[in-house]
Amino acid sequence: MFVELALTSSSDVADGTTYLWNLHTGSMLGSFKQNVTPLQSLALVNNPRNLGSIFLSSQAEKGMMHVYNFQKDQVFLKFPLPDKIVCLATSNRGTYCAGGTESGRIHIWEIATGILHRTFDAHYKKITVLRFSADDTVMFSGSEDASVHVWMLNALLDDGQTESPAPHYSWTDHTLPITDIQCGVGRFHGSRVVTSSMDHTCKLWDLSTGSLLTTFLFPTKITALVLDPSERYFLAASGTPASTSSTANEADYLIYQVLLYKAKHTQQGYTTMEAVDGDSGLEQIGLGGAKRHGSGGDLVFRGHHHPIQRMALNFDGSALVSGDNKGHLMVWDVASRQMVREIKQHKGAISSIHTLFQPADLYSNTTLADKPKVHSITPFKRIPQARIGEGGPEINGSNTIADDPLIMIPSTVSSTYSSSLSAAALLASSSQEEQLLEMARRAFVGARFGSVAAGSASSPSSATSTGAYQELEQKYRELEARLAALTPAPAPVQPVVSQSDISAALSGLRSSGTKRRKA
Repeated sequence: MFVELALTSSSDVADGTTYLWNLHTGSMLGSFKQNVTPLQSLALVNNPRNLGSIFLSSQAEKGMMHVYNFQKDQVFLKFPLPDKIVCLATSNRGTYCAGGTESGRIHIWEIATGILHRTFDAHYKKITVLRFSADDTVMFSGSEDASVHVWMLNALLDDGQTESPAPHYSWTDHTLPITDIQCGVGRFHGSRVVTSSMDHTCKLWDLSTGSLLTTFLFPTKITALVLDPSERYFLAASGTPASTSSTANEADYLIYQVLLYKAKHTQQGYTTMEAVDGDSGLEQIGLGGAKRHGSGGDLVFRGHHHPIQRMALNFDGSALVSGDNKGHLMVWDVASRQMVREIKQHKGAISSIHTLFQPADLYSNTTLADKPKVHSITPFKRIPQARIGEGGPEINGSNTIADDPLIMIPSTVSSTYSSSLSAAALLASSSQEEQLLEMARRAFVGARFGSVAAGSASSPSSATSTGAYQELEQKYRELEARLAALTPAPAPVQPVVSQSDISAALSGLRSSGTKRRKA
């Protein structure tokens, strides 16, 4: 039986602990120390290969990344980042990680290798939210500049692209900072996207065309969104009070349930359901309590008395977890919109809520030897790098290729190059590995001296290129000599049979032969 869990974290320095809960019983299954995360800065790494689960967490007061696995409560891995990351997202396949900064810059890493594929200026104000589509074809970014950009992921990962990438769509219909983005299921050409803003609106978009379908107007600022797994509705959390409770004289911060399908009565007496979208229409939510979609009024979750920060639905959309800026967590039954449990373990504002199935690491009947290996992850690099081939050399974005001791230059390549053969002849006569190295050399020369006519012996820059490559080869030889000096000499291999055993055996054979001759 699958057990559903909730992973929650806080942005308060006095708290500094991430908790793992059983979603249906409220019992705490684990805690992870030394973790203070800004809003939306904790990301689960999805794991399709039955490996030990991990999650990433950027730290609030410093440019550091903490990596945790569910097998221990301490930091599994920590490493510095190029900037202080204020929001974080991972792709649904667990391959890439994107981080946004206060200056509007986005970094994209490959999780397993740590390669920084792209660093670019996406917005001119702070990045507030990052999301990947369900099929990982696009990435969404929202900012305090009130715009949402849609980026094609294959363009962002194209190492051959040197210019700053341009967004596939730019949605600028909001007028205040973006607070959340949710993308529906399906592929690029069939998905819908919901965005929320401090301007009291949520907007529904068609991803295939980039067009606005519907605008939903609320009486309060919207701070968080969740989209039903089957896209029947979405939930919008309020960041400003909607009313004052008559019983406790406390402000009510509501969660609005917005239906995306409505009943339509035909003249023949039939009732059909149609989508609430199209023609950039306007839908008013929570304004006056008018009847909506056949119900007696607006559909709201009432129980929070502080601004709601984050929300998350479980796997089938039957349970909702919400958290406010005072550290209160509430678990709701979506069908009845009733709160079933309140948790007050956190001491500060809730910054992240994730729901997940219980990983194999946490099953009690799993022995230590049977526990899965931890998902492979390498400390993220701080300088952009372009990868040449699988497992091939990497070109540093700011230093020369000769500064990277991982690049191996075989003598066959250097001798062939110095014999003034053309580049085409070299690539035709070389192995795949040597071709990759030749591509790395040409990229190095091009980056250092501009465009060079590769293979042209009469080119004015050919002598300069030859000198640069010889300098590169000399640096590699120096590194190789230094490595050889640091590497201890291997211990001599001891023979299986010692020399004394061999001598004793030979003397025994001689004595037995002498005895036979005498006989």
